[in-house]
Amino acid sequence: MSSKNNPTPVMEEQQLAERRAKRFYISLVLLLFAIQFTIGGVAIKLAIGDPALAVVPDYHQAALNWDETRRASSASDRLGWDVDVIVSNVADAKGQRAISVELSDEHGEAIDDVNVAAKIYRHADAAAYQTIELPNTGDGRYLAMASMPKHGLWQLEMNIEGAGEPMTLTRTLELER
Repeated sequence: MSSKNNPTPVMEEQQLAERRAKRFYISLVLLLFAIQFTIGGVAIKLAIGDPALAVVPDYHQAALNWDETRRASSASDRLGWDVDVIVSNVADAKGQRAISVELSDEHGEAIDDVNVAAKIYRHADAAAYQTIELPNTGDGRYLAMASMPKHGLWQLEMNIEGAGEPMTLTRTLELER
């Protein structure tokens, strides 16, 4: 009889050891792949799921129209207008805060014949923005309520129509409570 057909106990042990080694190394490689995919999945979730990493609304369009955007943002300075933005320090039970915008011309006279709209968002969550209209309440004051329940940095971007030329104003607000 040949030893090929009838394996000896030593050969059986070697084959068993080889099978165990193959299983171990294949399992090790698969485990390393699983760890790599888990790390990649967590990284993707963190990159996509963090609201603080959102793109500012209409940023691309403003960049494409940079000249018009720059001209509109400096319109109040060219016209000599004074724009005061006041936001309430206290939010009501629903998180609403009063926003008051006071407009006056170069002579200090109230401006009542324009339309004021604003886009408001929190820096930590720029994707969740809201748009509000600020109706004129007289004496150059425009007033509205906005949902601003959380503290932190907020961005207020105002569009003023009826000024004779496009006008946009941006204010960064820090809310304490």
